[in-house]
Amino acid sequence: MKIRRPLFALLAAGALVLTACGEDVVDEPVDTEETDDAPEATGLLAELQEEGSVTVGVANEVPFGYVGDDGEVTGIAPDVASAVLAELGIEEMDAQVVEFGELIGGLQAGQFDMITAGMYITPERAEQIFFSDPDYCIPESLAVEEGNPFDIVDYESLVENPDVIVAVASGTVEVDYLEDAGVPDGQVEVFGDIDGMYRALEAGEVDVVTGTAATVQTQVAARDGMEAVPGFFPVDEEGNEVFPCGGHGFADEDFRDAFNDVLNQFREDGTTMEIITAYEDFTEDDVELANTLTLEDFLD
Repeated sequence: MKIRRPLFALLAAGALVLTACGEDVVDEPVDTEETDDAPEATGLLAELQEEGSVTVGVANEVPFGYVGDDGEVTGIAPDVASAVLAELGIEEMDAQVVEFGELIGGLQAGQFDMITAGMYITPERAEQIFFSDPDYCIPESLAVEEGNPFDIVDYESLVENPDVIVAVASGTVEVDYLEDAGVPDGQVEVFGDIDGMYRALEAGEVDVVTGTAATVQTQVAARDGMEAVPGFFPVDEEGNEVFPCGGHGFADEDFRDAFNDVLNQFREDGTTMEIITAYEDFTEDDVELANTLTLEDFLD
């Protein structure tokens, strides 16, 4: 599947190139051999540039990375990646949609070249793959039956309601958040896909569904009989507030570094802000917080 390239992302990427020289280049062409100090790409990046295409892994999760009604892959992570990769000379993006819990394993096995699924950066995941710096941070939320009969407001409130069953997607950080909050295993039901959790809530098979505020709000808006609790930030075992922030994952460190260089230019010039806030579930605050953080802030 080929990704749909947002026009504003391409325009922003092109504008970065045009303005980098700081002067009119129409009448006085730039001698790239003399002015381009960027090292020549090697390894995987060089191969991808020669092919002009990259294979990415996404999970079918709206609005992070998903297949649209037109059959093409879109979402905040693929849209940001598309703009960055275009700047690196890679114009085509072939996407494979897998369950979220299979993304890291698929990357390690060479099933795809990078992950563009809005995956949260955690120390455990960073031991397995190379992450970019974050491009967004967003609170958690919970989907509940309309009227919120159990008065669920965060993960800790699940412990106070021992009869409540909560659905969580396998391989997500929400599994850890529930454990850190002390939610017993008997209250937790693990699902392989996002849609399955919400179908279970509609059928009354579970009482609560976990997820990011963006995912929960999107799913609830598309369904009847449920609502989203106000967004909140989870806390770890020591009671410290956790900032869920997403980035892009790589198996090749040099490829990650080149991608990260362009991503940070886009964080500075507002390109990531424009791309991500085009999705109504994301605010400027979500992007501004990410812009103050780097990968190092998430490592032990």
